[in-house]
This record gives sequence, C-alpha cells and structure tokens, in this order.
Amino acid sequence: MLPADVGFWDYSVALYARPGVASACLALQDRHDLDVNLLLLCCWAGARGIQLDPGRLAALAAAVGPWQTEVVQALRRVRRRLKGDPLSAPAPAAAALRRQIGAVELEAERIEQTMLAAALGTSEGAASPAAAVANLAAYGRVAGVAWEAADAADLAVLLGGAFPELSEQERACLVAAIPVAGVA
Repeated sequence: MLPADVGFWDYSVALYARPGVASACLALQDRHDLDVNLLLLCCWAGARGIQLDPGRLAALAAAVGPWQTEVVQALRRVRRRLKGDPLSAPAPAAAALRRQIGAVELEAERIEQTMLAAALGTSEGAASPAAAVANLAAYGRVAGVAWEAADAADLAVLLGGAFPELSEQERACLVAAIPVAGVA
C-alpha cells in the first residue's frame, strides 16, 4: 500500500506509475471529461481514512475548476494538437515544443494538487478502501457520470493500484457498490 502520510503529489506519482493506473485514469478522463487529479484525490483521501460526501467533492471540484479548465485543459489541448500534426512547423521543432508543453502541463497538475490538498485539510485516519470507493462514487455523482461496465473495470484498476493488498475479488466487491448503468 502507498503510505498515507506522504503528500498528495508524491502519492499520486507513485499510484499513477502502478501497472494500468495511468491508462485507467486517462480512459475515465476521456470518456467522461473527469479530472484525473480528483480521481487520485478520491484514492488519497481513502488512504487517509477520509470519506468525502458529494457536497465536499463538489466544493473541491469548484475550488480547482477554473485552474483545471483554463490552464491544465488548455495546455493538454495544445500538447495533443501538436502530437499528430505540427501545423506546418518543422516536425522536430514541434516535437520539442510538445515536450516542453508536457512538462508545463505536469507542473500545472502539481499546482492543482497543491490546491486540492490544502482544501482537503490534514485530518487522517486508518486507510479505507471502502472510503476510496465511496469517494469515487460521489465524484461520479458530482460529475453527472452514468458509470458503465468499462468504467467499473477502470475503477477496479485504480483501486487495485491504490490498495494493492486487496485481492481481485475484494476489489470487484467494493467496485460493485458503485451503480453501473444497465447492471442490476
């Protein structure tokens, strides 16, 4: 398990590096326009024994919303735009610029996480995978997401990265608590 006493950024970097977590987070981001930092925050809060209700998650999302939209997403759009077509610029120069923008985008993500950690506060309890799942479910409600089967699989990967001591069956049982569209 990732230590709960590390800062949010260090926790996120370690979690994101775990097998499958980055692609699961990006798939959730791309399918539902979710903020990866808030997905990671849901897990970090759970690792610290904090369960966030939808109101608190909505307040956290609102606190970083302008930064996420105006800075992080804007940088991401430019970086992604340069990936396939350098817009008549020399390809090596466009690739170098894309790498620089990627580094700036990463710093913008770190700043957002600093904002989120400050807004969350310092309370801490025993690590709780159930709290992390409840946080992810609450974030989905706040974001208006109708979770689908592919989302449940990605959430299980994210949860497995955050709490690797859980068996696959334990992760599946926890994620089953999140309502999935079309599943009774």
